[in-house]
Amino acid sequence: MTTDAIAPHGGKLIDRVLAGDALAAARERAKSAKTVVIDDRVRSDLEAQTEAYYRSLSPAEQEEDKEWSTIAAEGASRIWDE
Repeated sequence: MTTDAIAPHGGKLIDRVLAGDALAAARERAKSAKTVVIDDRVRSDLEAQTEAYYRSLSPAEQEEDKEWSTIAAEGASRIWDE
């Protein structure tokens, strides 16, 4: 039995999950990544802007955002949790 599937955009699937030496190298590069330190005022402003944005979403958009947030969190936990 064969199954016809829709080809991924671009024609082929590329595995983007790092493992082994590539994962170790990426973790090493991440140690030297630049960080941004923000003070309490900037953090407060960002929080207020984020809350204002989410309050402006329709109920359907809020539900869709919750679904995508769950998917993203699950994906992140598979990548970062060891």
